[in-house]
This record gives sequence, C-alpha cells and structure tokens, in this order.
Amino acid sequence: MSPQDDRQPARRRFVRDEGGAYAVEFAFFGSLLIAVMLILIQYAVVHLARQNLEASLQVATRALLTGSFQSTNGPTLTAADTLKNLRALMCGSSGAPAVFFKCDNLKIDVQISSTGFDTNAWSASAVDPSTKTWSKTFGTNFQCPGSQNVAIVRAAVKLPLVAPLFLQLGMKSFGDGAVLLQSASVFRVEPYNKSPTGAC
Repeated sequence: MSPQDDRQPARRRFVRDEGGAYAVEFAFFGSLLIAVMLILIQYAVVHLARQNLEASLQVATRALLTGSFQSTNGPTLTAADTLKNLRALMCGSSGAPAVFFKCDNLKIDVQISSTGFDTNAWSASAVDPSTKTWSKTFGTNFQCPGSQNVAIVRAAVKLPLVAPLFLQLGMKSFGDGAVLLQSASVFRVEPYNKSPTGAC
C-alpha cells in the first residue's frame, strides 16, 4: 500500500470529525452576543444619563423660577462663578444628583428674553461642527433672570461611550467619540423680592 493510500482514510476522518465545532461556534456567536450586550448596556446608560440630566435641570429651573437662586447669587459674582454655583446645585446633594455623568462634563447656559421666545438662543449648538469640541460661546452665558423675565436654560453633557461606532447615529458627537446630551427649559420667572445683597 502506498503512502498516498494511507493518507486517504486520514483525510476522510478529518473531514468527518466534528470535534471542536462547538468551540468555533461559540467564538463566532459568543463575540456577537457580547457586542450586542455591550450596545444594549450603553444604550441604557445613555438613556439614564439623559433622564438624570433632565431631573437635575428641573432642580436648577425650580431655583431660578422662584428667584431663590438669584437671591443667594448676587450681581457681584462673575458669570463663570454664578454658573459654577448653578452647576453645583444641579450636581450636589439636590433631589436629583448627577449619577450617570461627571459634573466636569456639564455646561449650562442661562439667557433671558424680554420680548418673548428667542429662537436664536434656543437653536445655538453646544458643539462646534468644525472642531468637534465644545462651542466657545456655550456654557459661558448667565443673564440673570429677573422678575417676570422669560428665561431659557440649556444644559449639555459630554458623555463618553464604550461602543461609539454603534451609537453615534442620529446624535451630535465630539471628535473623541463622546456624544452630546442636551436638555432645555423655558419659563417665566415668578415675582420675587430682591434681597439687599442678591438678585438681579
């Protein structure tokens, strides 16, 4: 019998041998399952972070609506310091503390419109489309809402993603793969008494 004839049964055994098939299937489908689970978890984190941002913004809106924030943050403070205090109110030990995002990644913009709704202030983007970074003008404005003023409060968070390639569809994103979460509130400030050291 020639060596070639000896190799024929070995080839048939190799073709028919199903040993290790489950390992190959698990390597293929297991990696796919892990990717799907990762995407679902990331979607859940994005959804919870958006809800957390909206709840935190409600805390700031309530303080501005009633004038309590203006009364404790007078006109002697700079816009940067006032926004820092407002961010601390949103992220601190409030009724809706920030859990799903870092407060360092939170920016707030407060503007007033004496004549009504200001569409320009509402539609201004928080992300610079040319540089894919924060807009230089967003998060620097604090126009103190006085009594009966119409206030526009916008909050935005830069949220890093675990699986950015799958979750950036339909969302404004940064150059590093993080996405932008936004929330806004428009309201008319209630009449409030100005304190000697605070308010607008």
